[in-house]
Amino acid sequence: MLTYTIGEVATRYHMRPSTLRYYEELGLLYDVPRQGGRRVYTAQHLARLSTICCYKNAGMSLEELQEFFRSTESHADPAKTLAILDTVDDRIQSQIAELQANYQQIQRKKHFFLAIQAAQAAGVPQPNWADYAHRHYA
Repeated sequence: MLTYTIGEVATRYHMRPSTLRYYEELGLLYDVPRQGGRRVYTAQHLARLSTICCYKNAGMSLEELQEFFRSTESHADPAKTLAILDTVDDRIQSQIAELQANYQQIQRKKHFFLAIQAAQAAGVPQPNWADYAHRHYA
């Protein structure tokens, strides 16, 4: 069985070894054996850590992660698990909408300044921002 040191795992996941120890302290990572006093991580730990990273990147707090794992591992209350996932889903949808709005603004400005550049090169009057302010780009 392939194993990894805390340093190898920390490097792979772009985090500090202290973060991995903290995740153990919180119970997010567990049953990490020791060999010669050093932590030894397995593929199972890496899979769990990948899940932790995914949900953290999706906006879950450490407290939400703890509750999520408690809920999913017991299978006692699927409604609770779904409620947690719904909360994160709503948060992500909101972030996507905000990013889309930001993207549209960037595209409008980009097209506006491309048009200014083209007008300058052609020696014609520059465009008016009002013509770009509400355009939508795919």
